Amino acid sequence: MTTHPSAPWLTRRRLLAGAAAVAAGLSLGSCQQDARTYSLGTAENRGFFFDFGQSLAAAVGRSDAGFTLNPQITGGSVENIPDILAGRVDLALALADVAAANAERDKLRAVGRVYLNYLQFAVPADSPIRTLADLRGRTVSLGGSSATARAGKLLLAAAGLSESDVQVRAVPITAVLDALASGEVDAALFAGGVPHPAMDPGGGRGPAQGIRLIDLSGYLPDLQEAYGPVYQQVRLPAGLYGAREEVGSIGIASLLLARADLPDDVVGRIVDVLINRSAELVPPGTVGVQYLDTRSLIYTSGVPLHPGAAAAYRRHHK
Repeated sequence: MTTHPSAPWLTRRRLLAGAAAVAAGLSLGSCQQDARTYSLGTAENRGFFFDFGQSLAAAVGRSDAGFTLNPQITGGSVENIPDILAGRVDLALALADVAAANAERDKLRAVGRVYLNYLQFAVPADSPIRTLADLRGRTVSLGGSSATARAGKLLLAAAGLSESDVQVRAVPITAVLDALASGEVDAALFAGGVPHPAMDPGGGRGPAQGIRLIDLSGYLPDLQEAYGPVYQQVRLPAGLYGAREEVGSIGIASLLLARADLPDDVVGRIVDVLINRSAELVPPGTVGVQYLDTRSLIYTSGVPLHPGAAAAYRRHHK
């Protein structure tokens, strides 16, 4: 038998080539794993959308979805919708009124309707301000997110006021209580669940006498006449922020949107999480309306469902 001296070298070369291929495969696998992280546009830090996005990402992480969500702080609905249409984010939260008003709304795709956002206009409890008309000449915050500010402008208009009739100062939700206490603003609009966790006066925060919400129910007919049923009548319960009786307010559904070209299986698994892990997505102490069930998630204010979401709802409905 003839021994070829080159054989050991050839074997070693093959081994090195094999090792390189394995390393490349591991690197590719790592890249593919990283590519299974999808961005989720939320809104301001510690706002309702931000908190929901964090909860949803955590619930997806605890499931066997096979991918992760990366919540991102954004300017809110008005920014999120063009970002998702342009593919700059994979998923995004947006208020239904902003989605309905977008010129390219037919190109949007919804994963589902998730929560009802409550507009809440707070003043110090001992303030003489009783109606939005009383805000004339006052300093007000119309919220820290684009969608809340948009709703605030519509509310002012419904009350016969323009932005020039008030001094607008943007205050993030985390600073509203301090701003009301110091007199930096006379009134502040915020949106989200009820009670909003950022409005907890624990630790002596906020006005000494607490806060009071302005009744917004009288402005609803004008909004509905101009913009339709995306604005809903709601009642905030007695006891909320120390209120002695119910307060009329306005609700706007929040939608979870997805890029139209996001893979169907990814969207379907997110629907699975929304339904199967709904209890993990409800903030502690929240008494507001949530839509995390098969029958309610599908009503997306005219925004078509993503095909992956539609298939998932059919599967859950069986």
